[in-house]
Amino acid sequence: MRRTLAAVVTVVVLMLTAAPLMASVDVLSLEQQLKCPTCDTPLNVSNAPSAQRIKSFIETKAADGWTSQQIENSLVAQFGRDILATPPKSGFDLVVWLVPVGLILAGIIALPLITRAWVRQRRQSVAANVSATPEELDRLDKELRKFGG
Repeated sequence: MRRTLAAVVTVVVLMLTAAPLMASVDVLSLEQQLKCPTCDTPLNVSNAPSAQRIKSFIETKAADGWTSQQIENSLVAQFGRDILATPPKSGFDLVVWLVPVGLILAGIIALPLITRAWVRQRRQSVAANVSATPEELDRLDKELRKFGG
């Protein structure tokens, strides 16, 4: 009975001490996602006065129980979407996320095609430079027929 009570007390204490840690992680994450309107660097690395005020605002609202999304929405309403370190993944801003992915996929698709064409061209140039005797060509045909079935 005592062990069970001790385990329950330990779990409750750990949960109560973990809540502030989770909030601080949320604040740090939010500071990485937002940038200073003065110097255009992420808030977590900026020391500009405006960045300090925004950090203070974030900490105050986090302590008041606001969610990350509520804080972000409030700051976007005050400063515009330029305060976001990365563009939203919706609307026209979705293009910013899709174009690089499209270019990477196009490169992955084009690479084998370009390589195949290059190899084909290389083989033709090598074959044009090689001269074989009629005996060698007959032997090559016989060997190729063996492999071909």
